[in-house]
Amino acid sequence: MVATPVAGNADVRAFFDRLAATYSEQHGHAQRLLSYRLSLVRAHGHLRADDAVLDLGCGMGHHLQALAPEIASGVGVDLSPRMIDVARARLADSPGGERLRFEVLDAQELEAGAAAVGIDPGSIDLALCIGALEHMLDKRAVLSGVHHLLAPGGRLFCLMPSGDYVWYRRLAPLLGYATKHLSTDVFPTESELRALLAGVGFTRVETGPWTFIPRGDMPWLLGLVLRALDIAGRWFGVRGWRGGQWVCAWKENRQEARAAVPTPARA
Repeated sequence: MVATPVAGNADVRAFFDRLAATYSEQHGHAQRLLSYRLSLVRAHGHLRADDAVLDLGCGMGHHLQALAPEIASGVGVDLSPRMIDVARARLADSPGGERLRFEVLDAQELEAGAAAVGIDPGSIDLALCIGALEHMLDKRAVLSGVHHLLAPGGRLFCLMPSGDYVWYRRLAPLLGYATKHLSTDVFPTESELRALLAGVGFTRVETGPWTFIPRGDMPWLLGLVLRALDIAGRWFGVRGWRGGQWVCAWKENRQEARAAVPTPARA
């Protein structure tokens, strides 16, 4: 793999516009991987039938369209107009598609731009960011914008490659393999991600590993080695042997927070 040089957001947009016409799953069987990612959303994102869902960096809309029958409403946003064109075209064949819409919006501009596409502050119950945060240049701006749009008690759920993964930290540099699709890609470690979330106001954060093996980025034999390492990581509880991390972060529910503060004793 050769990383695409990126100088700014216009380059990121152009990269995904080009990708829209030929996109395909590179890391394994497309439907199995989609089903697996959706199972993580349901379990660790605490998906509910009355959720209003925002999908950040939604691409061609696969995840939101698959979840449509299980939620109240959904809006997907992406900075690539061509990705959004594909997502809108697929809506006609999507069960529950009438509950969804797709809009062109840079996730880094949520606070300033969400109102223009009909997303109000405090209107979102669950924000998803699946395989996209690593490509976003200003992660703090993205997370701050999500916090602004979430209802009290709302959740942000992300799936991404793990910056703690032994492949990224040790093996790929040793073997001379590139690991970034874009030169600006950043895979946060768990501690870096927790610090980012706390910095924009998230007060409760849960994280965990998931099986992500970047097979499309390496020779098939290395993919088998990393698959074995993932299995061992599950057995022995070693997160650094597993390629992905998930995070669920809650926006504070002020009523619950006030209730949790002890009442001062009377003198």
